[in-house]
Amino acid sequence: MATNIYPDGLPAEVQQRLAQRYADVFRLFLKHGVGRVTFWGVTDATTWLHDFPIPGRVNYPLLWDHRGREKPALDAVVEVLRKNAGR
Repeated sequence: MATNIYPDGLPAEVQQRLAQRYADVFRLFLKHGVGRVTFWGVTDATTWLHDFPIPGRVNYPLLWDHRGREKPALDAVVEVLRKNAGR
């Protein structure tokens, strides 16, 4: 049995918290001179975090949703990078 607490996708409030977390993390990357970031996956549909650490669990960690649509987290990352371009 799959464990998916958001069968209809992430609610708007959770999307915004995820976007804020991504923005905060990317600000830290920039502050500490991190020049490259690698994502292990592109969309939530194929994330390696499904089933980890709980078998059957569904996860929503990436910048594109299960259908390949941009999530607010992508906009948050782009905005942080734009504001810091050229620094």
